[in-house]
Amino acid sequence: MKFRLLLGSCLLVNALTLQANERWFEVEMIIFERTGDSALKEHFPTQVTPIRLGRHIDLLTDQFYIPLPVDPECQTSDAVDATGLAIPGEAEPAAECMPQPTEQTTLASDNTDALLAAVLEQATPHQYWPEQLPVRIFGEGLHQPVPYLADENAFQLNEVVNRLRRQRQHQILLHTVWRQAPVTERRAIPSRWFAGKNFSQQFDYWGQPLPSEVDSNLAFATEEQQEADLLAQIASRRQQLAAGVALTQPESSTDEQRRLEQSAANLPSQVWQLDGLFRLHLDRYLFVNTDFNLRRPQANSLQSINVKQSRRLISGEIHYLDHPKLGIILQIRRFDPATARSDASIIE
Repeated sequence: MKFRLLLGSCLLVNALTLQANERWFEVEMIIFERTGDSALKEHFPTQVTPIRLGRHIDLLTDQFYIPLPVDPECQTSDAVDATGLAIPGEAEPAAECMPQPTEQTTLASDNTDALLAAVLEQATPHQYWPEQLPVRIFGEGLHQPVPYLADENAFQLNEVVNRLRRQRQHQILLHTVWRQAPVTERRAIPSRWFAGKNFSQQFDYWGQPLPSEVDSNLAFATEEQQEADLLAQIASRRQQLAAGVALTQPESSTDEQRRLEQSAANLPSQVWQLDGLFRLHLDRYLFVNTDFNLRRPQANSLQSINVKQSRRLISGEIHYLDHPKLGIILQIRRFDPATARSDASIIE
């Protein structure tokens, strides 16, 4: 028994020693949108710049993707593997596991309002993602050998956030802190970050409005609405073709077909106000590469502004990545794993 305790203690000390000798960084990031357009003369392209996910680190899905209870015999795929790397294409329950809509009831009355209300209730999609994410995102802070979210005590730029909030033309979308060990550019894997509102129930990835489920189920749907839905679908298809997304013939529902197309193209399944990739690597100096899409509702579409930047940074300093519509504030600090809580346990 004493030997086992001694062996466990030695293993724990060795693990902590390795962690302490490895270089780690703590990254604090603030992303905000510039909402004032009065003095802005720059015009942005209407074409959506797709950000393909590929192999990436995902620290948010486990926190905010909450599936409804399903049959335990149904098979689902994990969105994140054991090392914290996301599998291309976001996993969702199999079609047979999805909650089925209630059977439609026939209304004997000619009451148009009652019929419309019934169709609206049956057309409401099942929510697996929140409609909006919180601004501050943090984790438990337990030290791990893979990138992880820091705890709430790690935030050091709160005063910067307070100053931004006092300015009306700034809307803060994300404030988070995470920790990772930097690697060379060749080995660097980007982390994915999304924030703000979820537009997935109103627009597709290409910014076009989704067909009106209510009107398509009503016998008295207007020709104007049908024409608008058709034009939106054509515009969406054109953008997909221009981006090199292979289109297939629909097999079942429009929603399922759209999800399959996006998954095959390594595109996000959800349409967030902010969505993109952040890559950190160390080659003598610290470098960051960011690639974000900012979504903004317009009259009949969802505008997408692509913000791609690269910057060499100095650890400990506060850096500002400027853009006419999107601001990113970064501070990358050296982090000593020995000072963090660890989930390592002594072998009994």
